[in-house]
Amino acid sequence: MKMIKQTLGLNVDDSKYYIKLIIEAILIGLFSGLVVSLYRFGLDNSENILFSTLKYIQGDFLLTVAWFAILALMGFITALLMKWDPDSLGSGIPIVMGEVKGYFDVCWWKTLIAKFLGGTLTALGGLSLGREGPSVQLGAMAAKGVSKYLPNSKTDEKRLLVCGSGAGLAATFSAPLAGFIFTLEEINKGFDRSIVIVGLVSVVVADLVSKIFFGQSPIFPFTSLNLPLKYFYLLIILGIIVGILGYIYNVGMIKASEMWEKLSFLPLEVKYIIVFLITGAVGLVLPNVLGGGYSMMHLIEYTLPPLSILIVLLIGKYLLLIFCFGSSAPGGIFYPVLVIGAYIGAIFSAIVIPIFGLDPMISYKFIMISMAAMFASSVRTPITAVVLIAEMTGVTNSLVAMIVVTILAYIIPTILGNDPIYETLLMRLLKKNKGIDFDKTKSVLEEYVVPMDCALIGTKIWELPIPKSAMVVSVVRSGNTLIPDEDLELKYADELFIIMNQNTYPDDNQKIESLIYNNWKEE
Repeated sequence: MKMIKQTLGLNVDDSKYYIKLIIEAILIGLFSGLVVSLYRFGLDNSENILFSTLKYIQGDFLLTVAWFAILALMGFITALLMKWDPDSLGSGIPIVMGEVKGYFDVCWWKTLIAKFLGGTLTALGGLSLGREGPSVQLGAMAAKGVSKYLPNSKTDEKRLLVCGSGAGLAATFSAPLAGFIFTLEEINKGFDRSIVIVGLVSVVVADLVSKIFFGQSPIFPFTSLNLPLKYFYLLIILGIIVGILGYIYNVGMIKASEMWEKLSFLPLEVKYIIVFLITGAVGLVLPNVLGGGYSMMHLIEYTLPPLSILIVLLIGKYLLLIFCFGSSAPGGIFYPVLVIGAYIGAIFSAIVIPIFGLDPMISYKFIMISMAAMFASSVRTPITAVVLIAEMTGVTNSLVAMIVVTILAYIIPTILGNDPIYETLLMRLLKKNKGIDFDKTKSVLEEYVVPMDCALIGTKIWELPIPKSAMVVSVVRSGNTLIPDEDLELKYADELFIIMNQNTYPDDNQKIESLIYNNWKEE
C-alpha cells in the first residue's frame, strides 16, 4: 500500500512536482550528455586511429599480419565484455524499448561499462556499425543510474529512462528536437505531459554539453537548391525507390541475424574474431565502407564521385553492415541507415540530373531527402526522420519535399507487411527471454491518451474492460483532474492514469494499449 501511495504521489496539478521534474531533467541531461559525448569522442578518435593504421600498414606484409592479430584480440575482448553483460549486445535501442515496457531490468552500471568499451573496440576494428543506438542506450542507462540515487518511484524511474534515451540521441547527433521527438515516437510510443517537460529540458542540456565538446556546426554541411515544381514528380519516384529499398534493408538485417543464429554452436569469442578479421580484410580493399560511414559521407560532401563508385560503396556498405550487425556486436544501425539513404539519393541524382539538365547542386536536396526517407522506411518514425535531417544539415527549405518522399517511403514497406526494424528486433529478444523476476512490491503508473477513433468512448470508466490487476486512478480532461466515479464516461483526448503492479505491467500494459489504441470492440 505504501508503494501505491508513493506512485500516486504523481499529481499533475502539483507545481512542486514539476519543479522536481525539471531539476531531475537537468541532472539527466548533464550525465547522459557527458557520457555520450565521451563515447562520441572515443569513437571519433578510434576511427582516426583505424584509418591511420590502414595507411601505415599498406603494402607491408608483417605489419598487416600484426594488425590482424590485434583485430583478433579486439574481437576476443569484445566477446568477453558481451558475455559479462548480455544486455550490451547489438544496438541497445530494443533493450531500452523493452525496459520501458517492463520486460527488462538492466543493470545500468554494467551496461555503461560494457557498451562503452565494446562500442569503442568495434569502432577501432572498423566494424560497419553506428554509434547512435549505443548512445541511446548509454543515455538511458546514465539516466537510470541517476534515478537510483533519487527518491523516485518505479514510474519516475521509467520516465527518466525514456528521457535519458532522447538525451543520448541529442548528444550524439547534436539534434535536441529530434532526440525529444524520438522519445515520444519510438521509445515511449505516446504523449505524456510529464515526459514532455523532462524530455525537452534533458535534450537541451545534453545538446549543450555535446556542443562544448564538438562545437555548433551542423554535422552535414550541405546546401540545398529548390527543385522546380515541374519536376516534383521525381520525388514520387524517389519515394517509391527508397520505400522498396527500405523494405529490402530491413529484410536483409533480419535474415543476417537469423544466419548468425544458426551458427549458435560457435562460441561468441570465435564469432567476434571472425567478424573482426573479415572486416579487416574488407578494409584492405574497400576502406571507405568501414565504421559508421563517416568516411563515405565525407566523400560526397562537396562533389559526387562517379556513378560506378557510388554503387560499389552502397552495396559494399550494406553487405558489411548486415554482416556485422547480424553478429550482435555492440553497435547501431542509426547512422549507417542515413549513409545508405544518402548514397541512394546520390545515385538517383547522378542518373536524373543529366537526363533533365538540372543544376548539379540539386543533388544535395535528393541526398538529404533520401536520408530522411530511408530512416523513416526502416525505423517507421517519419517525424523524427524529417526533424533529424533538418537539424543535422541546418537546412529547412526542403521540408515539404522531404515530407512527400518520407511518407511514401514509410507507407510502402508497411503495405508490404514489413515491421519497423527496432520493433522486430525487440520481438526477437522477447522470444529468447525466459521470464523476468520483478519486485512485486512496486507499482507503475502509466498514462494513456484516448484517440479519436477509440471504440470505448462513451463507456463508463469503471466498466472499462482493463485487466483486474490494473486500476484507473484519475482522468485528466481539459487540464482538470477528475477522480473516476460510477457516472464518469470516457471521452476523446482524456488522459487516463492507470496503476499496475510491476510484476504484471508488461502484459497489462500491452492489453490496455490494445484496448485503447487498436480500436478494440467487445464481441
